[in-house]
Amino acid sequence: MDFQDLVDTPQKVKTLAGTLIFLVVFPIYFEVLPSLIDDDSSGSGSSGLSGSLLVSFEESTTSLSESVSLNDGESHDSFFDVIVETDLSIGFVELQVSCFDNDDPGPGFTDSVDGVSDLSDVEGIDDQSADGDCSGGGNGGFTIRWDVTAGYTGDEFTEEEMDENEIREMWNDGEIGRGVWIATITATIEAAPIAGGLIDNDEDFEITWTAVFYELIIEAASG
Repeated sequence: MDFQDLVDTPQKVKTLAGTLIFLVVFPIYFEVLPSLIDDDSSGSGSSGLSGSLLVSFEESTTSLSESVSLNDGESHDSFFDVIVETDLSIGFVELQVSCFDNDDPGPGFTDSVDGVSDLSDVEGIDDQSADGDCSGGGNGGFTIRWDVTAGYTGDEFTEEEMDENEIREMWNDGEIGRGVWIATITATIEAAPIAGGLIDNDEDFEITWTAVFYELIIEAASG
């Protein structure tokens, strides 16, 4: 039987065409079937891990330090650029201003400092202000902390109620806090007058910015 015998009637043409289509489509169908099954079982509706889950935070930090000497009423602007790597969130940002007034003659002549932030270029974060004395015993100045991820402590915990997706929705920074953080500090110098001038007419300040980032890690709790 030659090819002409296979196509000499309309019915034979239809049969041959159907056979050829089957020979082409059938192997392709079985080749892609496993991936179709996988996509269906792990689709967008998957909630990830569930049950007893261990939640932990792998932290990294970046910081900026600078020193400045200020006279009475003099101000200094400090800048801190927060850039976040992919897959990381910001736990918190902290500003610490330290001073140590050890050159005044006694009580009533303690220097002080106040600070106020300007976060107009940082989305989702409110400004704060603080002040503090430059106590001669140390630990002078002030600290301001912004919790970019609400309630973040960095402590690991076990979660029994929420699934993986719900935990990830809860523990992320919402992509806020990126940009340049600015703070202005102003010195108040309590100088004691003496003949011919003043004792202690300036103060040294240490300014330290710290940003704590974290990667969220979720795994099945052992035991």
